[in-house]
Amino acid sequence: MQWLAACALVAGATAPAHADISLSLYGDVDGSLVTDGTRQGTSDGFSSAKLEFFTAASSGNWSFLAETLFEAGEDNEFGVDVERIQVNYLYREWLRVAIGRFHTAIGYYNDGFHHGAFFMPAAARPQVVQFEDDGGLIPAHSVGVHLDGRFPLGDAHLRYDVDLGNGRAANHETVQVDHDTNRPKSFNIRLRYEPAGSLEGLIIGGSLYFDGIPARAADPAGAPALGPLREWLAGFHAVYFEHDLHLVAEAYAIDHSELDTGATHWTYAAFVEAGRTFDKVMPFVRYEWTKFPDEGDPFYGRTTDDSYQAVTVGVKHSTSENIALKLQAGVVVSNAPGSDPLFNVTGQVAFAF
Repeated sequence: MQWLAACALVAGATAPAHADISLSLYGDVDGSLVTDGTRQGTSDGFSSAKLEFFTAASSGNWSFLAETLFEAGEDNEFGVDVERIQVNYLYREWLRVAIGRFHTAIGYYNDGFHHGAFFMPAAARPQVVQFEDDGGLIPAHSVGVHLDGRFPLGDAHLRYDVDLGNGRAANHETVQVDHDTNRPKSFNIRLRYEPAGSLEGLIIGGSLYFDGIPARAADPAGAPALGPLREWLAGFHAVYFEHDLHLVAEAYAIDHSELDTGATHWTYAAFVEAGRTFDKVMPFVRYEWTKFPDEGDPFYGRTTDDSYQAVTVGVKHSTSENIALKLQAGVVVSNAPGSDPLFNVTGQVAFAF
């Protein structure tokens, strides 16, 4: 019996201490109509394609979070994506360290609004900051090490973020979760100024992202071969959340340079989103603009014909602390010769429990 007691004592000594753990659920149900004004160019349908489990735990200066998303794809079947998994250590206000898979500190939207549509005014993110598998242009996720903190400047603050990660794969929809397919690592830095006083609620910032993208062979599905690339991404953002106002503006310049030929390909994108809350109702408007290079971008596989402008107007009604109803309408004008404007109407029920 003594050995049994000893084993129990050892097991108890090695068992992890209990941490404060919370579980949240996020998701949405959508209905949409998209049309170019012709019967052949019209589609409609309903979507209940996302359910997210958000787990957080904390113990002293340590914390953990995991975002697990059940999401349906083009085949109408659900798949599982672990969108974020982080272990964090808060040393001081000026230094927090995170290790794992996280949202890259680019712009405001990318790590200001995560996968739960409940928190955004619109039914979805602006296209440039959509996630990789939804056609976004930025590296929305990184796997590696993240540092952040802020320093006082009188009553104001200067905030910084630094990311070091695996970087992009040859396929822009892939996040390199298990390993990096080339040696160069991505590096990203973001600086923000947060004034005080009458300008409290304003955030002005910029970010610089550098990466080396590996070559890829020709895809049997039709994608051409691609030599190694160098990626530079510069971004600027200005945000104001005060007095029931919601204002977000972001602009990006993205360069993909071919290391074999020296050719450079610049893509530019920007959006502005504005809203005002009246009790439980927020009307909003969003304008988006994206221009791909005339010669095309080999990494995105887009040409100048894929450039576009888009306007969305809508309203969000927060019926409770857990349910938001959204209705929006928009138009997308493509740069492709002879293309017609694409109109869309979307209704959404988003929840957060």
